[in-house]
This record gives sequence, C-alpha cells and structure tokens, in this order.
Amino acid sequence: MLYFGYGSNLCAVDFARWCEARGHARVGVRPVGVGWLPDHEVVFHYHSRARRGGALSVRPRRGSSVPGVLYEVDAAGWVALDDKEGAPDFYARVAKDAITEAGDEVRVTTYEVVEARRQASHVPPTEEYVETVRRGLAAHALPDDQVVAAARSLRTPPLPRAIFVYGTLMRGQLREPCLGRYAPERWEPARARGRLVHLGAYPGLLPDERAEVRGELVTLGDPGDALRELDEIEDFLGYGREGSLYRRVVTRAHTARGAELAWTYRYLGDGTVIPSGDWRSV
Repeated sequence: MLYFGYGSNLCAVDFARWCEARGHARVGVRPVGVGWLPDHEVVFHYHSRARRGGALSVRPRRGSSVPGVLYEVDAAGWVALDDKEGAPDFYARVAKDAITEAGDEVRVTTYEVVEARRQASHVPPTEEYVETVRRGLAAHALPDDQVVAAARSLRTPPLPRAIFVYGTLMRGQLREPCLGRYAPERWEPARARGRLVHLGAYPGLLPDERAEVRGELVTLGDPGDALRELDEIEDFLGYGREGSLYRRVVTRAHTARGAELAWTYRYLGDGTVIPSGDWRSV
C-alpha cells in the first residue's frame, strides 16, 4: 500500500537529516506523485516535544482536501516512518482513500494523531516547523494555504472552495438552482483539462491532458453542503465504495483571473466525444 505524506515528511532534507540522526540507513521512501486526501483537512491539535509546539494531523471535513505526496515504501522505510511518527503511541497508521492528480482513487496508509493525544484547543506550531512543511509542499508544487491557516486556528478555509461544472449545473441549465441556492461568491467562465463525452441528457468528463473542457467555475464560502447535494445528483456514493457513476476529484481550472484548484466530477464510464469540449455546443 502507498504512503500518503502531508506534513514535515514532504521535506526531503528534513526527513533525510532525521533518518541519519536516528540511524535509519538505506531507507526506501520514494515519491511517485502528488495526491489529495479528499473530505479531510489538516489540524494542529497535538503538542510535539520534538518539534517544541504543534505538529500536523488530519481530520475529516466534507468539501475540503489535504494536498500531499504518494510514496512507495519498503520495509525499512515503514520502520523509519513509524519511529519518526512515534507510532503507535503518538501517531497511528490509518488506511484512507486518496485521489491522484489524474483523478484515480487509491487506498493509502497515512498517519494521524491518536485520540488520547489530541487536545480540544489549538496547539500553535513553531515558525520553523511551518516553514519545513511549506518547503516540502513547494518542492512538489502543492499549495500551502491550508497549512498556513491551520497554524493560526483550528478552523481553516476549505481547499478548494470552487467547483468546476460543465453540464446541467451551468447557468441557464436545468440544475443551476442546485448551486444558486448556496449564494456563490463568483460564477465565471472557466476551462479545465479533460475530454468531454455526450451521455444524452448530460455530459461526462474524462481525464485527458491533451484536451480541454469548457464550463464554469462556481466559488462558495464553504462548498461542504453543496457537495453533499451534488454527490447525490452525480451518483457519487463516496470514496472507497463501488458502483458510483461519477467520482468527485480535484482539478485545476482556468479563468480570466488565472488558475486555481476546484472540485469537479469525473465520469467513470465512456461515451461519444464532444469535439468542442463544450456541452452547450451539442
């Protein structure tokens, strides 16, 4: 099973320095790509004596996602990771469902603080620790907004806050009110990488880095409630469950303002390609 890293372990220099100091030689922890822990957020609710302040963990939150890196780990690597995380007394290995940059779902092992070590209040991290995490994220071109916000408060803005829509949820289409009732902050034309297929009364988005889909980007204060409703509309049964028609994934959408992360729904079947990439042209 792959390892999903999201905190200080993303910083290769910090991890290598720790391994050398603790005598973990020839450790096999090899990055294979970036990914996301969907419907989760990072949190500082644990005091680490080694870090002299708060250290990261993750917890469930619908509509937010944790950026991280997927690693292949050998036996020596797992021993080193368990040692570094203080498992099983401080952090514990847990199995989660992650999504890759391509939108595929993969079962992973990650670490989260054990319940007995969690505090009810925010535990501020040191600036040094936050900078270590930020360097690790930057090395993999991942955003640090969530970590920076979590360093200040237990409550953080969701990541992402926008939803890329390309079919019946667009303006003027049948299901526009399903998003309109959540008082969007912005609703603007957008495009994203992918291939659009025609499914009759609605379209489907398939992964394709060589093609482009035209749609709209809808930005909400907190998309959690809207995504709960959209999951039902799109027949997404949840991560780790079989039988879904679509899967909710993280993509990068482009507007006149630039590129930003967004939720969207990837179709899990196939269909007739819409050459224009715009369902409204059909």
